[in-house]
Amino acid sequence: MKTVFSIWQQRIAPVFDTAQQIHLVDAMGGRITAESDHLVDADLSRRIAWLKAQDVRTVVCGAISRPWQERLEAAGLTVVPFVAGDLANVVQAWLSGALRGTAFTMPGCCGRRRMRCGGCGAGGRGRQGGGRSRAG
Repeated sequence: MKTVFSIWQQRIAPVFDTAQQIHLVDAMGGRITAESDHLVDADLSRRIAWLKAQDVRTVVCGAISRPWQERLEAAGLTVVPFVAGDLANVVQAWLSGALRGTAFTMPGCCGRRRMRCGGCGAGGRGRQGGGRSRAG
């Protein structure tokens, strides 16, 4: 199965939308059979076409905008967002099934789901008035 990791300086790129390089890993049975680095097009449609031509199934990345994630998923790709860390460590965690732990979650991220409240611990209410309660 082929997986791509968006990268910047041998780490997971902070934002997939602006990442210019990806690391392509072909693995079978938890073992890497091939891997290579590639420059990617800034245009999402061309990026998706390239991923599909390479038979990529999964995209592991840092932050990603909702429209980009939705387009990747509509193209049949699985997106694993909000990942951070050294590329080699993230790839090994992916292969061993340990990527979902908090060790690889982006700083400030509550988990691997989009936060509707705009932040952690807001209980779905969002922040109003700069986070201060109003008497009144």
